[in-house]
Amino acid sequence: MRELAREYCATLSSHPLGLRNARRWIMRLVLEAGFTPRDAHDLAVAFSEACANVHRHAYGGRRDGRVELRVGIEDERVVVAVAHDGEPFDPAGYAPPDLRRPSESGYGLYLIASLVDEVSFEDTGSGGRVVLVKR
Repeated sequence: MRELAREYCATLSSHPLGLRNARRWIMRLVLEAGFTPRDAHDLAVAFSEACANVHRHAYGGRRDGRVELRVGIEDERVVVAVAHDGEPFDPAGYAPPDLRRPSESGYGLYLIASLVDEVSFEDTGSGGRVVLVKR
């Protein structure tokens, strides 16, 4: 049986190297909580894609944007929230990629949705938040 809920927080910049280190940190937390290596890997990849989108789209490639991470680990699920002060994402304008017509980009959200059980996007009024849930 897994331990009761725990929450971990970190604030870092939108620099890709720091976000890569955060991916390793999240993976370690999830594995230590008793989740499977596959679940930890899936969540880490989804997190990386979400952070790449924050870096690329919310901050326009800037490396000095604030990224706040919250990782909540409960009995049967992990919740990762990625908040930022950049441009929020509007999911109403999203169209899934046409997998029959290969493209160089545009697969991030599709990949995220296939790796986690829930994904949501919020406009916080001062930026945006992506919430990933893995059961």
